[in-house]
Amino acid sequence: MKKLCVLAFCFLLGVILAPGLDSAEAQVKAKVMKLGHQMNPVHPEHLASMKFKEIVEKKTGGSVTVDVYPSDQLGSFFTQMQNLKQGIQQAHVNGLGWPGHFVPEYFLFNTAFAFRGFDQYAKAINGPVGMEIREKLLKQAGIRLIGVGDWRRGPRDLLSVEPIKSVEEVKGLKIRVPETPSYIASWEALEAVPTPVAFGEAYLALQQKVVKALECPLDLIFSQKFYEVARYISITEHLPELIALGVTEKFWQSLTKEEQKVVEEAAAEAGKYNRKLVEDGEADVKEKMAKAGITYIQVDKEAFYNKGKVAPLNLEKKGIWPKGFYERIAATVK
Repeated sequence: MKKLCVLAFCFLLGVILAPGLDSAEAQVKAKVMKLGHQMNPVHPEHLASMKFKEIVEKKTGGSVTVDVYPSDQLGSFFTQMQNLKQGIQQAHVNGLGWPGHFVPEYFLFNTAFAFRGFDQYAKAINGPVGMEIREKLLKQAGIRLIGVGDWRRGPRDLLSVEPIKSVEEVKGLKIRVPETPSYIASWEALEAVPTPVAFGEAYLALQQKVVKALECPLDLIFSQKFYEVARYISITEHLPELIALGVTEKFWQSLTKEEQKVVEEAAAEAGKYNRKLVEDGEADVKEKMAKAGITYIQVDKEAFYNKGKVAPLNLEKKGIWPKGFYERIAATVK
């Protein structure tokens, strides 16, 4: 009788604990992608990242989860680059030039005047030479790009404290740029004084007139409230900027083939969502900033292009990327 009681007790204990064990096992099996970016929670880039999360988690049934960290919550841009190397985070979203900190050829994609329009930039990164540097990034840094060409920002324009009506008036202008050689070279080509300032410090730098201008897409000027401290926007459209979603290869290889397919499809779908948000929101953003006191200035964009198109050639002369690279990749978009 005593033996039967012990067996019954063990059986009941097993029944009680089994659901907890199943739950714990499911948690262990879930693969977590920490995705960091620099934009705030109302920006299209964040909303698209959340769409990516939604699709991945739904289609994998929760076997892959995506935790999205906006506004540099995982650290500054350079900290996040280290995070990727160390496996602290598994993914990053930013302008397509960001992998240039691992493979310098990518700096071409945030060089103004390198190509004409979004389609040429997309064709370049997805063409034969573009695929070469994507493979190089994979081998040298262990980072795989997905959904490239689908994610886009609005074209970059010039926000300034004082009105800039022509390319000649850019000469001597102290302008905030990201801490990247391509942005510096782009504005040096226009004879400005490019001044690297961290993204999180850009508002204060403009407010205190440490710089007199900055350049970024209209939706970013709006979402970061840069329009509060400078009142003129020259519509230069000097850089149609693609966005890159990069995933560490270590994380990618931890996924099943089916999960990899879902992640790729989710990146493409989220990219189209991002693009629609940007395109649909541009008119609304312009109107809101106009009501807030912004003055828009139509400039001769061709004059900007003709003066600035030496930027990629200057970067090549400085040895930023291998000699002949720009000529090779430019030939793929013609």
